[in-house]
Amino acid sequence: MSFINFNGKVKKMNHKPKGITELVLEVPTKELGNRIQNLAEMIDKDVKVEIESDIVRYNVQINANTERPIVNYQVDQSGVVHIADPEPEQLEAELGLPAEKPKIEEKPMEIKREVVDQFIVEGMAPELDGFPENMSEIAKRRIEGESYRKLATELEMSSGAIVDLINDYRAAVAPLAETWWDWKQDQANEAEPMQTKNEEASEDEKGSDDSVPDENDLPEEDQKDEEDGAA
Repeated sequence: MSFINFNGKVKKMNHKPKGITELVLEVPTKELGNRIQNLAEMIDKDVKVEIESDIVRYNVQINANTERPIVNYQVDQSGVVHIADPEPEQLEAELGLPAEKPKIEEKPMEIKREVVDQFIVEGMAPELDGFPENMSEIAKRRIEGESYRKLATELEMSSGAIVDLINDYRAAVAPLAETWWDWKQDQANEAEPMQTKNEEASEDEKGSDDSVPDENDLPEEDQKDEEDGAA
């Protein structure tokens, strides 16, 4: 039995007679490599297909007047994401000061699935209300290769339900993952100049040592010439 997995792009979906839907995928040849023969052997054969998007789509509530998020996040030194302090207009509302209630809108957002998955796998994703206990661990097991079928059996739900559950969880933690990823990139950018500076200092120190040889390191003949000259 042949097996192949690859990254590609869904290009078309055509509805045909007799209840058939034709799906057209576009895959870079280099992505398939030597496995292209395996794929060729599957032409006109029955296959089992699982397609998973590389993009996580989610919605963020924003203040329609300021176009800023209603909820903001911040990351502590340990990399844990928390809800940030409210914006000034939110504080006014909480203190009972007269303020016009902002109009809230839903703004669609996108993030790479690999960012959200890394956030989950590294144990930074929180447990959220409305999801089963240990949801982050369930999602992590799927990301690391466990089948939907096994997870569905364990949780006593259908395979379709577990797919929706994990996708919903990804979308729920996506705003936190985005903030965490930005923080992680900033940490890397801050560390890079320091590392470069240390490497340059090390090279300068090494060069300084090499440029001033000790007289004891001189060849024996040169040392003898120096002694004769001194005499």
